[in-house]
Amino acid sequence: MLPFLLVFIGLVLILIEFYLPGAVMGVLGAISIFAGIFLFASQSSSLIAILLFFVGTGISVWLLIRFALWRIVHAKPDRSIYSNHNQEGFQASSFDVSAIGKTGVVVTDLKPGGYITIEGQQHPAISLTGYIPKGEKVLVVSGQEQSLIVKVIPASSQN
Repeated sequence: MLPFLLVFIGLVLILIEFYLPGAVMGVLGAISIFAGIFLFASQSSSLIAILLFFVGTGISVWLLIRFALWRIVHAKPDRSIYSNHNQEGFQASSFDVSAIGKTGVVVTDLKPGGYITIEGQQHPAISLTGYIPKGEKVLVVSGQEQSLIVKVIPASSQN
């Protein structure tokens, strides 16, 4: 009776893991299931019974996972963690494309990340060459995510 209870508790904990992710419930559920299988195997003298219990437990875990994934996808939109909306073209953040080719002044030391100003606007920036001290003039060469990629303008070409 105890092995079946341990497997049941493990299945419930794994189901909870789908709704409260963090691996704690999943790990505890797996430990509970393995403890149930081990306990059943130690109490039973029939190899066929042990094999059936093991296969039944495996099928139960598989069905539970299938059910949980189905339930997440088919839940009402206001109660689901699954987004079924088309996310084509979605971009979390982007850099100012119009800043490419412009010059700016380093506001905070770029180590290699920091901030620069271009035409009075402050932008996050990443240095191509590593450290650039505050006050240096830089050229924007490209961008990555929300940051501009910059390089130092050589002293000979600064006017």
